[in-house]
Amino acid sequence: MSEAKARIWKLSEFLLWEEGQERRFELVEGQAVLVAGGTQAHALIAANIVSSLRPLLRGSPCRPGGSDLRIPIVETGNVRYPDVTVDCGPFRPEAHDASEPRVVFEVLSQSTGWYDQTRKLRDYERVPFIRQYICVSQSELRVSLWLRDEGNRLVPQDDVLAGSVAIDLDGYSLDLPLADIYDGTGLLPAQRLA
Repeated sequence: MSEAKARIWKLSEFLLWEEGQERRFELVEGQAVLVAGGTQAHALIAANIVSSLRPLLRGSPCRPGGSDLRIPIVETGNVRYPDVTVDCGPFRPEAHDASEPRVVFEVLSQSTGWYDQTRKLRDYERVPFIRQYICVSQSELRVSLWLRDEGNRLVPQDDVLAGSVAIDLDGYSLDLPLADIYDGTGLLPAQRLA
């Protein structure tokens, strides 16, 4: 790994190299960066999002994917592994990349929150398929949203603190309740009382 870390990678070379690795790496500004594991809360929230989206997307051309689905950012040469992706492109069983990622979720932590909402946001903004970027706090009931505007920018929206997150998928929308996202975390009012 030390040789890979010291090397400046081109996107095409990195993608070939990474396929032979046992662990996952993101490519950030030419550097191979090991994707670290998360907390139990992080894992539970990401799993809740995927499992809640699956029935909501049934019958549509879209499907949810977990953190194994990568998004190459061709313009910057970076590679990202979001926590959850809603992919609406063709299903390619052998592909490692999302075909047409429409919605990307990142579960925030104290150590990654700033990075996810700045540098990753800038990368995701460069992928024209991505229409919505959603950051989910793992320490409080708070979901931050960015929607793509007419100027092709991801623009911040009001944080969602109660109710549901509205997800717009090319002509139809669905609601993802915060109660589903945070189920089992102890952050929901009913769970805190129990």
